[in-house]
Amino acid sequence: MLLQLRSLLLAWLMGVLLVACSTGSTSPPPTSPAVASNERTVLILWHAWPRAEAQVLAVLIERFNRTTPGVQIVLQTRPAATLRSDLALAVAEGGGPHVAIVPSHTLGFLIDEAALLPAEDLIPARTVAQLLPVAVGAARTATVDGPVLYGVPITFDTLALYYNRANFTGAPPSDLDPLLATARGLTVTSSNPPIWGLAYNLNLDRTLGYLYAFGGRVFDDEGAIVLGLDGREGTEAWLNWLLQLREDPRLLARLDGVRVDNAVMAQQAVMTIDWAHALPVYQTIWPGNLGVMPLPHLSGSNQQPQPLVQSDVLVFNARLGEQAERTAASALATYLLDEVAQRELLRAGRQPVLMSLDLEAEDTGLDPALRDAAIAFRTQAQVGLPMPNGRIANEVVWNILLDMHSSVLRRLLTPEQAVEQADGMLRNRLETRP
Repeated sequence: MLLQLRSLLLAWLMGVLLVACSTGSTSPPPTSPAVASNERTVLILWHAWPRAEAQVLAVLIERFNRTTPGVQIVLQTRPAATLRSDLALAVAEGGGPHVAIVPSHTLGFLIDEAALLPAEDLIPARTVAQLLPVAVGAARTATVDGPVLYGVPITFDTLALYYNRANFTGAPPSDLDPLLATARGLTVTSSNPPIWGLAYNLNLDRTLGYLYAFGGRVFDDEGAIVLGLDGREGTEAWLNWLLQLREDPRLLARLDGVRVDNAVMAQQAVMTIDWAHALPVYQTIWPGNLGVMPLPHLSGSNQQPQPLVQSDVLVFNARLGEQAERTAASALATYLLDEVAQRELLRAGRQPVLMSLDLEAEDTGLDPALRDAAIAFRTQAQVGLPMPNGRIANEVVWNILLDMHSSVLRRLLTPEQAVEQADGMLRNRLETRP
């Protein structure tokens, strides 16, 4: 069992992308099955996208309905905070939507609740092969039989450096030390309020990518815990670096995300690090001057950070039964992954997963800032790691790393003490787990 558990964790932390075995389902159909009317199959689709993106999704679905004879998709918006639990409960009661778009990190919970149907039989392998590998990895979930694809990613999300181009003749340095020196030079603490060259939310999700750049490791290639062994030196170096940022008087680097966000929103910061889904916000903060670039690499070693990559995943109700329903669901997935739909999603600020989509091609309908940002996000994602979607990774490993990280930045423990404690907690929780 220990080896099985280690295999589950390895799928997340080492970003290994494997081909899963196909799995079928013979479960009965939902309580609200696809409705056949004049040989038309009607499927319900749940999502929780914000209004602007939801409007583009609605346009795409309307076009799909017009061009796909015999199929109609009905969109239903759900609250983002309860989408996961609503979906699990509805399927458990024999109903729910036929398909849904969910964040990839929720897959483990939904799979444990027997809410989802594996996707291998619904999505051709040649289609999956055309997608951003790390985005596909975020939609795969480790099982005792190996990783299984539980949906198809249609967009992705990862981190990058946002900056106000009005403060630069070109782009900021791509090397970390010169970039931080530039940020300090742009800081004006004598003004009221101060202007910060860099405002950086130091929460774990935005800084974890640099742990790997510093050589830190939590597990080895076999899934054994090495945080306090081979991974100790790099992890302690990462934590000490975060402490230096936290205490630098010419950088606004804090665990207090609200303070950082307020400074950025008030245009009191020149650069920041944030997720791709925040792109529309930065377009309003720096209209006409928005710049986006991959995260700077470490000076000296030239090691690139490996931030987490999350996907928006189209998933399938575990009770999807009739062949007509499955055929319609498969057609919808294929449609959302074609070049036209992916480009429309990009125009709405969502990052496309279709690798054959030429981001540098001439497109008069695409804001050049959006195009440049998409190139930066794709470049960054290609060296990123799939966001964890298993319950053990999310509920055990992540929380232990979170405690290690925050204990150091709050000066409750030294980096050495925090790594030692986290290593012991991982061994206690994982190696003794039944």
